[in-house]
Amino acid sequence: MRLSRGVTKRGRIGWACAVATGALVVSPLDASARHEQGGLRATTAAAGGTVYGGVTAQDFPVVIETNKSGRKIVKATIAIRLTCTSGGTVTLSDGYRATVSKKRKFSVSFGPVTQRNDDGTTTDLEGSLSGSFNKARTTVSGKWSYKGTEHAASGAVTDTCDSGSVSWKAKQ
Repeated sequence: MRLSRGVTKRGRIGWACAVATGALVVSPLDASARHEQGGLRATTAAAGGTVYGGVTAQDFPVVIETNKSGRKIVKATIAIRLTCTSGGTVTLSDGYRATVSKKRKFSVSFGPVTQRNDDGTTTDLEGSLSGSFNKARTTVSGKWSYKGTEHAASGAVTDTCDSGSVSWKAKQ
C-alpha cells in the first residue's frame, strides 16, 4: 500500500515491511495537520503550553501538546498499528492539530483523500482523532483511527489496512 498522504514521502511501500520513519505528514495542510511522537511531562518554551504523554491501547506512545491557553492542540502525535486484509500489518506515526471546545472536547478528521499513483493505482487515506480533557486539565483521553485502501488501476480494492478505533490516555 502507498503511504503517501498530502505531503508525505511518495513511493510504493509494502504494508508488511513499512516502518514509521521520522514524522510522516498525514493529511492535507489545513486545520487538521499531522506530526510525530514524544514523551513525558513538560512545558514548551516556544508555545508556553503543556505537553501530555501516555500510551495507546496498542502500547504505543501518544503525545498531546497544547498552547498556553489550552484551547488549541498544537501537536498531537501517535504511533499506530494497522492490520491489513492481505494479512500484513504496518506501524506508522500520525498527527493532528485541533481546537479544544469550552467543554474541553476536540474532534478532527481527514479524508478520504485519494492519491493517484504513477502506475495507475490509487490509495485512499482517512483518519480521525477525538477526545477530551478532564476538568483539571491534568489528563486527556480519546480515540484515534487511521485507514488506507489501495485500488488497482481497474478500481478493484487490492488491500485495506485499518487501525480500528484505538483508545489512548495521556497525562501531564
